[in-house]
Amino acid sequence: MVYKMKIYKVKEPNTPIVHFGTAIPVEIPETYKEKPFRAIWVSNVLNIDLPTIENIKDYQQKFLKILDTCFDYNLNAIIFQCRTANDAFYESKINPFSRYFTGKEGLKPPFDVFKWLIDQTHQRGFEFHAWLNPYRVSTMPTTSKSEWFETCDDLNFAKRHPHLTISDKTGKIILNPAKQEVRQFIVDTVVELISNYDVDGIHFDDYFYPYGGLSERDNDVADFENRVERELDLGSFRRNEVTKAIRMIQQTIKKVNPRIRFGISPFGIWRKKTDNFLEGANVDAACSESYFNEYGDSLRWVNESLVDYICPQIYFDFEHPLAPFADVFDWWKQALMGKNVDLYIGLGPYRYGSHGGFENPREVANQLCYVNQFDIVKGNVYFTYHTFIDEGKTKPGMLVIKELLTSKGKQNVTKV
Repeated sequence: MVYKMKIYKVKEPNTPIVHFGTAIPVEIPETYKEKPFRAIWVSNVLNIDLPTIENIKDYQQKFLKILDTCFDYNLNAIIFQCRTANDAFYESKINPFSRYFTGKEGLKPPFDVFKWLIDQTHQRGFEFHAWLNPYRVSTMPTTSKSEWFETCDDLNFAKRHPHLTISDKTGKIILNPAKQEVRQFIVDTVVELISNYDVDGIHFDDYFYPYGGLSERDNDVADFENRVERELDLGSFRRNEVTKAIRMIQQTIKKVNPRIRFGISPFGIWRKKTDNFLEGANVDAACSESYFNEYGDSLRWVNESLVDYICPQIYFDFEHPLAPFADVFDWWKQALMGKNVDLYIGLGPYRYGSHGGFENPREVANQLCYVNQFDIVKGNVYFTYHTFIDEGKTKPGMLVIKELLTSKGKQNVTKV
């Protein structure tokens, strides 16, 4: 028998946490089930988790520290960001080396550092998944595209083909998802990577169409107006263009190397439940939805088996006033039932110390116990690496996670 317990609000210890819009208390099991896939995101855009390799010995030591940290936390995989902004952390004939890797876009490293990273990871018995952002070109707002392209290497696809780019409302540049040439270039990028390196997976994050919306002057409206599928509205057109790319990539990976797994980590809320739409998550009407905002139709990708795994970013706490963790997860649990796609849960310990439920050091540990009680969950992924080694406000919560994940904290733990 599995014993369960109620959880309580961090500042109201006598008030149980309930499911959104109900009086039904959220209950978590007293035991923790370990899952087969236990991973950490290593974020390289803007050098979030790792520096550039200008001091290569320091870089190597810091990467080995990542592997040591995975061992200390009983993790067995890393998801390493190797395409941050239309660039590469690996040797490529079609993408320049990243400025966030070598210090200057296009600058060649002293040796094949990416191969070394993979080899070191595999020597530890860990999986290495290559994390690519498919569309992002610039990471900073720009007043003109030419201004950004001046900082880019001549090999950069966007610099060579500026007519295949569009911008968001702040001036950040992305490859136009509505262009067939863009889809083929992303496929070619994936093929080159998996043909030359022994990666275990290809991983896309949540950035498809930009969160903040497209520029009113530099967008894909002309592509929409020239669409073949005349029955599609603008939103359906954009979702369809993204899904075309996802389908091409999945089919290509399986042809080139069927061993490699393809996964996507979408924003945590696909759609929300409304009076007119009952298939969405039980969250507040004010919540953002990836279906409408980033035009990422993750449920379609699951239903059509266009990915091997889906890893929703559920970076909310149990007490969240609009999108409580339990209710967001419960939707994914139901959505994956009977599907040929593995469900990993993306967790956000980086939010420890922020207002609300993440003031509770046990928040993520409780989330792990809640989601892992279900057999449909096959793994957990944590954002982001530096949270595991920081000495600040996240540390108390990370110590609780470490106790739960390691043998020291498994007196009441079962494995699946």
